[in-house]
Amino acid sequence: MLELVTGGSGSGKSAYAEEHICRIHRILSRKAGRKLPLFYIAAMIPRGEETLRKIERHRKMRETRGFQTLEWYTDIAGKIREKSLPENACVLLECLSNLTANEIYEPEGAGENAADAVTEGVRMLQNSCSAVVVVTNEVFSEVPSESGGETDEMTEYKRILGEINRTLAETADQVTEVVYGIPCGVRGGQELKLVTGGAFQGKYAWASAEYPGLSWTDGGICSLDEIHTFQGMNRFHLFIRRWLEAGREKEELTDLILERQGEIVLVWDEMGCGLVPTDAFDREYREAAGRICTELAAEAARVDRVVCGIARRLK
Repeated sequence: MLELVTGGSGSGKSAYAEEHICRIHRILSRKAGRKLPLFYIAAMIPRGEETLRKIERHRKMRETRGFQTLEWYTDIAGKIREKSLPENACVLLECLSNLTANEIYEPEGAGENAADAVTEGVRMLQNSCSAVVVVTNEVFSEVPSESGGETDEMTEYKRILGEINRTLAETADQVTEVVYGIPCGVRGGQELKLVTGGAFQGKYAWASAEYPGLSWTDGGICSLDEIHTFQGMNRFHLFIRRWLEAGREKEELTDLILERQGEIVLVWDEMGCGLVPTDAFDREYREAAGRICTELAAEAARVDRVVCGIARRLK
């Protein structure tokens, strides 16, 4: 599995990519019954105060995640040949813009063969690992400075990076652009849609009209195994309760939904407001439902809230 993540400076693409590879790692580890290897390939050469601050920020972001860091600045393909990664490893590579610059300008880089060197390295990662998330950079939209415009060297760098991005995107399982912290699927991935609101507000009637052609199931009575096959689920909050009553973990439920592909619609009653229940299980259930739906909403392509039959799009 290969995902290419792009976005502008400060867009949140690094945080998204890290969260996503960690989620994939959690899912694959659960399936394997053991914790799989998790690697972070750092391509930014540590020099200069600004660069060192950025590296330190990224280290703090991942310090509790269990990554093994590999500082590979050039020739990823050669380093894989020297130190083959485990077949079941999950890898985050950050980022192509630095790796490309290193291959072009560093003495040990590939020079005029930079594009081939970078793409070969990523392909070898893709072929040897269970999951690879690669971060690149949107450097193609800035206006040349009035003081002198864009140099020929910068134009050539952008051309090479653009070629690499296009080549990898052709065969990537998923391409995601992160815009101001919002992941926008460009290709592949999941189209998760969420509909929430209070009880008896017309949520299901609105959802079934908004998403025609879906096969719907009732979360209050369907088999728990339908988590693998459903398209639309009404009363998802009741499914959560039944899942917990069966002794299943909320993290497993979230993972099973997020690893599904294609269009999926969930409709549930908002029940996080109001008095805290006196029953211990009811408190656990309400808390778990809130956590599950919050995590799903963060990944969803669309979230709507229905009040008095009127939908308001939240995301």
